[in-house]
Amino acid sequence: MPGPTAPRRASSATCSRAIISSCSSITPPCSISSFARWKAFEARMTARLRQEVHVWLARPEPWPLAQLERSYLALLSKEERQRCLRFHFERDRKHYLAAHAMLRLCLARHLDCTPQQVSLAPGLNGKPEIALDSAQPSLRFNLSHTRGMVACAVTRAGACGIDVEGIRTMPDINGIAQTVFSSSEIDYLDSHDAATRPLAFFTQWTLKEAYIKATGLGMSAPLRQIAVDARTLRVRDDSRPEQDAGDWLFDSWQAGPGHALALACDGADMLRSIICHEMDLATASLQILRRKEIGSLQT
Repeated sequence: MPGPTAPRRASSATCSRAIISSCSSITPPCSISSFARWKAFEARMTARLRQEVHVWLARPEPWPLAQLERSYLALLSKEERQRCLRFHFERDRKHYLAAHAMLRLCLARHLDCTPQQVSLAPGLNGKPEIALDSAQPSLRFNLSHTRGMVACAVTRAGACGIDVEGIRTMPDINGIAQTVFSSSEIDYLDSHDAATRPLAFFTQWTLKEAYIKATGLGMSAPLRQIAVDARTLRVRDDSRPEQDAGDWLFDSWQAGPGHALALACDGADMLRSIICHEMDLATASLQILRRKEIGSLQT
């Protein structure tokens, strides 16, 4: 497979203007009638996010670290900047910076504030959430990054989780599956031949990890008691027998030829569509890659 095309370079000034434009607050108009229309628009946008999940993707690898730091380091909190600069390897620093800057840009767009004003705090089991003193604490989000790609999901429908993984061969794929998959998930993996098994493994794993991230349990969850059916996109969680499996929406797709991505979201009855955007790290601009209506997930 040919390597990535050399990225076009954007000046720091161009990128800064794009970032400011992408997350600047909407100032309400002065007249009473215009203000009422603005508030009605704001209410419609809030209602839409209860029916939609927005996924943002970015690919940090082609971009020089210095360019990313000039454009995005100032968007992070003090603690995030300190952690970013502690990474020894350039690749790790790039992925952390791109992921957390993209998340702040995404949240700022939906909270109507600047990225620096987004306030995050540990929630259940340490999962980051919008701080309780924020104006709109019902916004739910999740973040994932792997070599070559960063991803985040945001919605108001309910708890959400996202996972992205590079598709690769592993020497002991069956042994790993025995430790993390339920019996039905292992059956799904065994139905694939050697050529398609890596994709099947990471399709199955990203679905499971998206779910355990959404629940807030992460890797502390009893993995073998949880089964996400990669064919029907339904979950059976024997550790939570009171849960209605129909409450959960799942989706899974390949984000390019080398990555598997999955989404899990509580509040399936409210959701109507999943919209996937890709962010150009040179300009902070977005393009819609994929829009999926919820009804098509059931077919």
